[in-house]
Amino acid sequence: MSGICLISLVASLALGAGNVINHHVMVTANGMVEFSADEGGLWISRCEVNQNGGQQTWVASAPRVPLWTVTVQQGSGDRSAVTALDGPAQVCEASATHLEVAWTALLPGKVAVVMTVSVRGADLVWGLEASVEAQNCALWDITFPELGPVARPHKVHSITTAGWGLVHDDLMQQALIEGAYPSSKCTMPFAALSDGNTGLYIGSEDTEGYPLRLFVGRNKGRQAVTLGMRHDIPGMGTVKNYKIPYPVVTTGFSGDWYEAARIYRQAAQKTAWGHVPTLAERTGVPHWLVNTDLWYIGPCDDEKSAAAVFDFATYFEIPVSAHVYTWHEIPFDDHYPEYFPMKPGFQDAVTKVQAAGVAVMPYINGRLWDAATASWKERNARDAAALGLTGEPYSEVYASKVPLTPMCPATPLWQETVTGLVNRLVNEVGVRGVYIDQIAAAAPRRCFAKNHGHPPGGGSHWIQGYRELLRRCCAVLPPGAALSTEENADPWNDLLQAFLMVNTQPQGGTIVPIFPAVYGGRVVSFGFQYFSASDFEARYPLRLKFAQEFTFGSQLGWVGPGILEEGHAPEAEFLKRLGQARHVARDALQYGELLPPIAMHCSKAVSWTEKNEASIETKMAPAIVASAWLTPGAKRKLAVANVADEEVTVALTLDLRHTGDVQAHEIALRTSSGETAAVLRRKPAAMYHGKLTVPARDAFVLEILPAR
Repeated sequence: MSGICLISLVASLALGAGNVINHHVMVTANGMVEFSADEGGLWISRCEVNQNGGQQTWVASAPRVPLWTVTVQQGSGDRSAVTALDGPAQVCEASATHLEVAWTALLPGKVAVVMTVSVRGADLVWGLEASVEAQNCALWDITFPELGPVARPHKVHSITTAGWGLVHDDLMQQALIEGAYPSSKCTMPFAALSDGNTGLYIGSEDTEGYPLRLFVGRNKGRQAVTLGMRHDIPGMGTVKNYKIPYPVVTTGFSGDWYEAARIYRQAAQKTAWGHVPTLAERTGVPHWLVNTDLWYIGPCDDEKSAAAVFDFATYFEIPVSAHVYTWHEIPFDDHYPEYFPMKPGFQDAVTKVQAAGVAVMPYINGRLWDAATASWKERNARDAAALGLTGEPYSEVYASKVPLTPMCPATPLWQETVTGLVNRLVNEVGVRGVYIDQIAAAAPRRCFAKNHGHPPGGGSHWIQGYRELLRRCCAVLPPGAALSTEENADPWNDLLQAFLMVNTQPQGGTIVPIFPAVYGGRVVSFGFQYFSASDFEARYPLRLKFAQEFTFGSQLGWVGPGILEEGHAPEAEFLKRLGQARHVARDALQYGELLPPIAMHCSKAVSWTEKNEASIETKMAPAIVASAWLTPGAKRKLAVANVADEEVTVALTLDLRHTGDVQAHEIALRTSSGETAAVLRRKPAAMYHGKLTVPARDAFVLEILPAR
């Protein structure tokens, strides 16, 4: 947890008629939050965090930003927003550690709100209950808390949990960054701001699995940048009272994205999915899966495609597993879930490839049913579809141009359908794993069906429905079989054995390993991003993606046989070298805990051009990527890769977080064979500095040890 400690609540209250606050409440210690109020409501007028003897301001004094917004739906279906700035706030309780404030009879809807803020060590813990009195109104959703306006938005960056994790600079120039949890856009329920030295964190502490949305940026047409959370309400559009059923926590902290991730890591321990044991301790994760170093993607349904898998595994000479598509006779993204009958050669190909030591994991979809199929009518699938507000099923269209219907995971029919497919594949066909697409990638659909046994709209049924579906699937798995899905939203960590990580889109930001900072050594990830034809053509983008998945602790690849074509020999050789380095360092990169980022100065950059419809842009990136890891055996290791076509020397700075509490004046970076690759000297007392030379298109994992 951070070193910032919000300990005491100092209240200065001058109460007028009706107990309206007309002064302020201040939280102060190592950090401070000031609440101001008048007849126009309550807002945060200042928020500061102390760092290295100075104060960093996170919330500016103006303009006012409402701490909460309640959306009310009227009988006509129209919706209106009511905010904390729409009427006077009344003090119910103010003590050294707790503040409770109420609003009453706010229009439209005669909305009443009770907001609480409590001090818990370094944290502020927020709670809110809202109700509507008007007969023709109901609650829809709640935004709370919304922190802002952010001071110095040009000089701070956002930290969000899309995919691997993203950092975006200059928030005034960014469109609103928003992600629905759980999905690929928000894999864990927290977000933060940082200037590199201090930060402001917001996250939920929810053990049941309620959907929510986190946002940072210029919201609702405002010029002010804010950070906040929006909550879907179970029974949205029908209920008149709702209390957010989990704590929302904000805290100031020292550091950047890594430290924000570690705050959530502690909070996640309270959940079934966040409390997942380390891979060294987990049961149910098969040996072949944790021993996989590289993933093949492609078909495997006849002699030719099986031979391609053999050739791939033979070239790389490390444990390879195969993620297999188009094993069914139906086209891709069409006629789901009628995957059987399978292609005639699939069974034989699976048997031969797995006998050669390559595990096969075929694709199915975990969300979609084609309403044009015979099974849709025969099984009355419409009754299990996720329904929109109008009572009609949703429709999604992908590259196949076929309308497909998302199903509600809380329904027994969909749970039985997916479980039946998994059962046939693992127990009849004999595959080692099944990839169930979209579960962790796609955001929950608000389901308004009246016959599914859950409240309309929001609620925990989406996460809990998929948890039950996956429990059923796990129950039919034979020993040594595994389940995986697309992307890495965390409510299913304990029920899935692997996550395919390919959807992180930077969109002007920088990809950082936030997910490994939380769950490194506890879950299996494979892949990094999609590999495009332009990546192969430009070379360096492909190599950088390989190098980043290596240093992020991901199993490598999710690449097809095209990597072995003659023109891509340097990239294939580089990937092979990465795989070899990973193979001997699984204790760090598979089982280890990610340590804070390393300070590096690399004078060598690689460059390439990217074409789009409007222009040709030159891109640049450092030639060296690196990360530090702590193994279960308490060894400290440095993973480093060079994507350039020549050797590169990089200046490194390690601190005691990387080296441990060593007393030596020098430390050595040693290879697995015991050779010293570099020596770093201690200066100043808590830091080690030195240079490391990495050969062209090479990688290794070095142990950090006191120099002999």
